Amino acid sequence: MGEAAEVLEFQPNEVETKALSIVDQAKAVKVVTAEDYKSANSLWKSIGDMIKEVDATFAPICDAAHKAWKITVAKRDGFLDPLKEAKTSVKSLMGQYEAAQERIRQEEQRRLAEIARKAEEERLLMEAIAAEEEAQRNGATKEEAAQEAAAIMAEPVYVPPVVVPKAVPKLAGGPIFQTRWDFEVINEALIPRQYLAVDLVKIRQIVTELKSQANIPGIRAFEKRV
Repeated sequence: MGEAAEVLEFQPNEVETKALSIVDQAKAVKVVTAEDYKSANSLWKSIGDMIKEVDATFAPICDAAHKAWKITVAKRDGFLDPLKEAKTSVKSLMGQYEAAQERIRQEEQRRLAEIARKAEEERLLMEAIAAEEEAQRNGATKEEAAQEAAAIMAEPVYVPPVVVPKAVPKLAGGPIFQTRWDFEVINEALIPRQYLAVDLVKIRQIVTELKSQANIPGIRAFEKRV
């Protein structure tokens, strides 16, 4: 609390007055003549000195405030980090349970779908046998009756989709999991050019070293005053 109070109570009136005065002088500067140019250079040096003075004045206060901030953050993180780890752990366990239940559900769905498919095939077979026998009773030849049965057996086996409801209960407030798409690079050489980023860091290094001699297609090296 002492360090915080010191920060709040500090009033750098003298430094503030000098700094604002120099800023006002800089705003009024006009460089039109050679004398103006010399005066501007003197003011530029004064501004540099003022920057050092302001920095020296506020450095201890900033250091104290930063130290207090670091202590506070460390105390906060001492509670937050274990809580975040616990939250992640619980969510991971829930995710594992949900994934396991989804595998069970899909396996059961496939099992029931297979049972339904076999039942439909059995139904078509019995229908074909019955149709063949009926055709023969009605005077059709064996070949004609067999063709009628074959036509029935050739019908596509249609099984209505089997849907097994999810066993994972719905949570109050909605699900805690989100589905997001991600990607991985499997062959960098196949990536279209519009998805590639220019390596600005490497280009800047080359331009800095070679200056006007830098010869990179698509890049124009130039100098600027700072």
